[in-house]
This record gives sequence, structure tokens and C-alpha cells, in this order.
Amino acid sequence: MLAVGIIMLIVAALLLIVGGLAATGHLPGNNVIGLRLVEIRKSRAAWDNAHKVAGLFWVLSGVALLFGGIAALNASGWMWLLPAAMLIVSVLALSVGSNMGSRAAYLFDQAHKEEEEGCGDSCNCGDSCDSASEQPAAEVDLGALRQAAEKSDKQ
Repeated sequence: MLAVGIIMLIVAALLLIVGGLAATGHLPGNNVIGLRLVEIRKSRAAWDNAHKVAGLFWVLSGVALLFGGIAALNASGWMWLLPAAMLIVSVLALSVGSNMGSRAAYLFDQAHKEEEEGCGDSCNCGDSCDSASEQPAAEVDLGALRQAAEKSDKQ
């Protein structure tokens, strides 16, 4: 079982290095390590933005595996629950980090699309529209609504 602890420590070291580089914005663009989405690969700024978000979670995943690996080196009996729990925490942190990084890349891409389009109409850019340009809301006939509700209740 010593092998499990050593494997966990090696993977923890890799996650800490890659996560640290990603969180600081120094992870080089590559085809092996990192998030692989079209939005992320469009520009260096998109790559750095997405990986800064994901990198923090990857560091958390590495720390969890580090604790799990250290515990696995001397674990016996019920003590194996700690490395198993740390492995689960690590996988969850990896998946949440990748999800958050992908979401950040999508939002980054959407923001740059709006900037490129010029956003002539402020309603399309996410800003609130002027009240003068809004169409009046349709009026609801409350009497007819009450009659329909009463008719529905009687049936």
C-alpha cells in the first residue's frame, strides 16, 4: 500500500505545479495540460483568464492529494478512510475548477464579442434599457381572470 501513497504524492506534486502556474497566469499554452475549449484557445488573454480561475481549484486538489498521500504512507485499517476521502475531495476540486474555468472562458468570450459588435443597442449588451424605449406592458383584465378562476374551481 506504500505504492498508493507514493502515487498520490506524485500526482499531488504535478497538480500543485500546474495549478500554481495556472493561478499566476504563467501556464504556457499547450496541447497537453490545461482546459481544452475553443473559447480558451482564441487568445492568450482568454487562456490566462480561464486558467487563473481553474488554477486555484487545482492547487486545492493538489493539497488534498498531498494530505491523502501522507496519510496513505502509514494508513492501516480505518485510517484508509482519510486517503479515500482526500481522493474524493481532490477529484471534486478538479471538476469544479474545470467547470469554473470553462464558465470564465465562456463569459470572457461573450464580453469580447459584445465589444467587437460595438453594442449600439444598449438592450443587447446587458445594460438596462431606457424607459422611453421600452414598450408599455400589456394590461391584464383582473375581472376576466377572476371569472376564469371561479369557473375553473366549480368544475
